[in-house]
Amino acid sequence: MTFNLREKHGEYYCVVTYHLPVGGRKERWVPLRISTDEDRKKEAKALVGELSQPGAFDPNDLERTNQTLKVLGLFPFDENWRPDRSSEPKSEKPKKGRPKVFTQEKPLQKQGFQEVAEALRHGHDVRFGDYLNYFINVIHREEVSEVTYASEATVISHKIAPWFNGKGKSLKKLKPEDIEDFLNEQRNTGLSNNSLRHLYGYIRVALQYAFKRAYIDLNVADRVDKPKKNEFHGSFYNDEELKLLFKVVEGTHLEFAVRMAAIYGLRREEIVGIKWDAIDFQYKTITIAHTVSEAMLDGKYTILLKDTTKNKSSFRTLPLSDETMDMLLSMKEKEEKMKALFGNRYNHKYDGYVYVFENGDLIRPNWISYQFNKTLSENGLRHIRFHDLRHSCATLLRHEGVPMEEIQKWLGHSTLLTTEQIYAHYDESGKSKTLETITGALSGKDTGNGNSKTME
Repeated sequence: MTFNLREKHGEYYCVVTYHLPVGGRKERWVPLRISTDEDRKKEAKALVGELSQPGAFDPNDLERTNQTLKVLGLFPFDENWRPDRSSEPKSEKPKKGRPKVFTQEKPLQKQGFQEVAEALRHGHDVRFGDYLNYFINVIHREEVSEVTYASEATVISHKIAPWFNGKGKSLKKLKPEDIEDFLNEQRNTGLSNNSLRHLYGYIRVALQYAFKRAYIDLNVADRVDKPKKNEFHGSFYNDEELKLLFKVVEGTHLEFAVRMAAIYGLRREEIVGIKWDAIDFQYKTITIAHTVSEAMLDGKYTILLKDTTKNKSSFRTLPLSDETMDMLLSMKEKEEKMKALFGNRYNHKYDGYVYVFENGDLIRPNWISYQFNKTLSENGLRHIRFHDLRHSCATLLRHEGVPMEEIQKWLGHSTLLTTEQIYAHYDESGKSKTLETITGALSGKDTGNGNSKTME
């Protein structure tokens, strides 16, 4: 992506340009709420710099992008990615010195990590932000997956570490109040409790390592209350909405992803990771054993191909319906035709993968989310996240009386508790039976349980 300062109709804009997965480019114009008549061009350039920081502007994540815009005092986008100028009075001018989402401070490089390690080894104090960067890039990186590392490293190096360094906080002199101040400031930017829990977790894990290595005498994070977890209330489509969605995506590149998410409850990474050798056409089964993820590793966009799933339970074999079998056979036939048509222009890098474009390019997880949101908007369908199709699958199963244990296996959850915590409150059938029981008892009607009595 590129970020450029532009002038239009007497106002400064940040123009974000990025390439679409299917070819071509897209532009998003972000009004900076600064008039070109004002002597504030330097401030406008600073805002462009803030928006260009890794993770600040995500064309595939409207909620995350709007969170950034809110912190910077800019207009959020509506569901069609248009600036919503009605969200604030037009006459209200943003104040100078807006709170920053990310810092321009350059993260530590390899030499800096070595200096931190040497200082810790000799019992010296170091800036807390420097220690966090050292911990995530040197110590913790080997303990987690590449996707997890990429996500955590981005947040730590561009959000957490700069805040503590900017406040002059050091590892040995860190106080519980410092962590509380950080979390409170992040809460004021609009972050949810669940997001705050992640930030708290990153800090606590890093401090616990320092405590075990005797770099500090106490893990002060243990004296800070962990933000309470928000109860999950995801959106989902009912059966009629799913049928309409199936009709809308029929014959498009999105159809396979939508059907596999809604019927089988697969995650994006699992859908893209399906290979032909995971499909048993004789016994009509599909094995979920490979995933494809996207991440920024060491400043570079990377596609991660892994012969592992999210957890052990995610490795599962599911039966295929006749309809799904027909769709897969049709996709296989089309792929062979495209290979012949494109000839040496065909991309054979992803041979063996089911979900590819006509030229052999792999369809990526972020493309699925982007295209899904676009399809809903263009067809006037109720907005949900693509991941909510997985929730739709589970809630329909639950509504039809499928036991939680079976839903857990179908979705590949690691524990039954996870399934119950997410989906138990969607089941209204039990409440209806409870109502029938109590009203029947009070009216003297036989509810079928043999315990009703005639009231005298």
